[in-house]
Amino acid sequence: MVDLLSLNLETPLTKEELTSLEASGTGLISRPAGTLLIGEGEVTDDHALLIRKGVVKVLAGSPRRIVYLRGPGQMVGEMAAIRRKPRSASVVALTEVQALHISGARWVQFLVEQPRAALAQIYALDERLAEATRKNVDSFLAAERKFAKSLLELHAMGVGEVTQAGVQLRFSQRDIAEIAGISRESAKDTIGLLKARGVIQTGRSTLTIRDMAAIEAISLGHATA
Repeated sequence: MVDLLSLNLETPLTKEELTSLEASGTGLISRPAGTLLIGEGEVTDDHALLIRKGVVKVLAGSPRRIVYLRGPGQMVGEMAAIRRKPRSASVVALTEVQALHISGARWVQFLVEQPRAALAQIYALDERLAEATRKNVDSFLAAERKFAKSLLELHAMGVGEVTQAGVQLRFSQRDIAEIAGISRESAKDTIGLLKARGVIQTGRSTLTIRDMAAIEAISLGHATA
């Protein structure tokens, strides 16, 4: 009897699996923020990307909206090689990104050779479905709650830099608005209110969280901006 707990399916790739995958990758690519890495609708199933550094945004629909953020240790474009259908979403570098380029054939072969990793991908896919459901529910939240949730999501991904002033996120107001799924006007208004309270401070394409507890309270609906 297989002990699912011992498989640790919450870990997409173990250290050993990662080493094996990196050994068969076709090269490490580096791209600046704003680069389109994968285009929605592309008929390409020849590669997947393993994010090694930075954050990418996954967009779908018309008008396009962010459905996921992905960071170090996570895969993007990995289902096309399995489904053999047009790409279901676009992937754009949100920050400077380094990623391991893996051929579609090698990725499929890797999953065949590594059953634990294959099961972990199924687990990750179900997590994405749950995440999409949560985002759909969150779409009815007030702009300030969605804004606060987006800041916490970025912080949880480890992209914030801890400074004396607080946790600094190197994103513009436009980036934050897009991640939160709110208008730039709503983001601007929310930022203004939070700045007035000393909860955050802003700089040139940066936002620093000075009071994390206040942001968490707003995200839960226990406080307002």
